Amino acid sequence: MRLEQLRLFTAAAECGSISEAARQVHLVQPAFSAQIKALEHDLGVMLLERNARGVTLTPAGRKLYDGALALFRHVDQVRHETLTAGSDLSGEVRIVLASSLAPTLSGRIFVAALAAYPNIRLSILDLLRIASVDLITSRQVDFGLLPNATTLNGAITEPVLLQELYLVGREIPGVVGDTIPFRSLQKYPLVMGGRGNQLRIDLENTAARAGYRINIVSEQESLSVYRSIILNGAYFTVVPYSAYAPEIKAGSLLAARIVEPTVERTSYFAWHEFSELSRPARAVMDLLRVCIAEMIELEQLRGRLLG
Repeated sequence: MRLEQLRLFTAAAECGSISEAARQVHLVQPAFSAQIKALEHDLGVMLLERNARGVTLTPAGRKLYDGALALFRHVDQVRHETLTAGSDLSGEVRIVLASSLAPTLSGRIFVAALAAYPNIRLSILDLLRIASVDLITSRQVDFGLLPNATTLNGAITEPVLLQELYLVGREIPGVVGDTIPFRSLQKYPLVMGGRGNQLRIDLENTAARAGYRINIVSEQESLSVYRSIILNGAYFTVVPYSAYAPEIKAGSLLAARIVEPTVERTSYFAWHEFSELSRPARAVMDLLRVCIAEMIELEQLRGRLLG
């Protein structure tokens, strides 16, 4: 498998047509097709499904396509690092933030990075953990700030932030003050992630040890969907305070800290184990840690800095 074959393959995948891809790379179609077939033969799998309308990716092809994009990005990064060694930090840095942290941290790190490193182009993604993990393991981002990242295979992790969890809803009947005992969660209809969601697993395990079950009435996979549901009905969710900090401060949502026991979640920096962080990526990571520390000190973010 050669790098040039991968470039031709990605061109075909993006064009959806062998003839159009060949035209764009200035190669005659028979020679282009021969390279794709040689790549498929070398790997022993079909990568492109041919049909009357052009070509589409097979499952194996999709896997290779995602990996190829990550590889090209890594090659470009190495080239850029070589050419700019000793000069000011520059280039693209792509990061992914946990959905519960993105509303609070995205703007802060973007503005801080632009001020500190004007030649770095920072791209911030806001995704649920499952999609975020795929971006890290396929090297499509430089690093992520994710919860429960120690369970990731093929990633280096570094603990950053410990946050307590809150029950959040439009109104929280029966709560006096700003805390709620964990055992009381069973009284509230909850909107949570599916059975594979780590936060849900942790809550259910804690409840099971005490001999009862929490009341999950809807499984959703988006914090924005959670927000919409709990803003429009007598439903609740359990999240870190940062997930809905703007709405809580505005008074459209209420939050009660869970106690007896408290429930905490740790977020980690995570990056691919075989990809050394570039100088710009490391600089952004260090700056993000500083931003988190400053926001905690100013009470703009609830949590405890680790490490």
